[in-house]
Amino acid sequence: MARSKEADVARLYHLQSSHVRSRPLERTFDGDLQPRRFRTYAGSARTALPGRDFAVDTPLGAVLERRQSVRDFALRPLPLETLGRLLHASYGVRTLRKGDGEWSSQRPAPSAGGRYPLEIYVATQAVEGIPDGLHHYDARAHELELRREGAAHAALADLALGQDMLVNTNVVVIVTAIPFRTMWKYGQRGYRYVWMDAGHLGQNLYLVATAMGLGPVAIGGFYDQELNAFLELPAEEEAIYVVCIGHPGPAEGRTETEHA
Repeated sequence: MARSKEADVARLYHLQSSHVRSRPLERTFDGDLQPRRFRTYAGSARTALPGRDFAVDTPLGAVLERRQSVRDFALRPLPLETLGRLLHASYGVRTLRKGDGEWSSQRPAPSAGGRYPLEIYVATQAVEGIPDGLHHYDARAHELELRREGAAHAALADLALGQDMLVNTNVVVIVTAIPFRTMWKYGQRGYRYVWMDAGHLGQNLYLVATAMGLGPVAIGGFYDQELNAFLELPAEEEAIYVVCIGHPGPAEGRTETEHA
């Protein structure tokens, strides 16, 4: 395969954001510019979610042994409580605390400096108690904010380079990032941390889904700008990761291949 003729900007960024003893660490703190810690959409219809707990009883060892990507799904109803527990146990706000003059949240996933730059959008179908549609997860309130009603899975499959395995999933979790939340504190290096955060969240989604008998599969390939437009994201926010979750289909339809 021929190598791309584009500049290797990834390598340039990696070098520029590396810590080197001969170069002072970048400091960008500016209290007046500190970004908001949480995204909300004023005026959106809200659904309070049950399952604000960690009532997942499967032993961790068993979950790790069973964890795998599932690419064959059987669409059938999913209880709203299951969705609520999946989101809360993966990225919900456990507590809020104030330190050094600012509020921070404690969550099930680690985040560089406790900045938590990620947001979660959820496309649902056949989830009991809520309409099929696109929602934003308000992790602080443990509520879904309706962004747009109507089935979104077929459109998302097209945006995900035609990966139609997601069509029969109950939930498509689209993880977005607001990089400046982290870069405000860590400068250029902070952009690396955003992607680490996404990996932490992705693994939580995999483990919690597996523990509840659901099948997850992560997708890293999609048309970036088109997905951003589909989600109607603010300018400072971008989609970076997709995780599909639903009821596993026939066992022979599974595969260990990951991150298409």
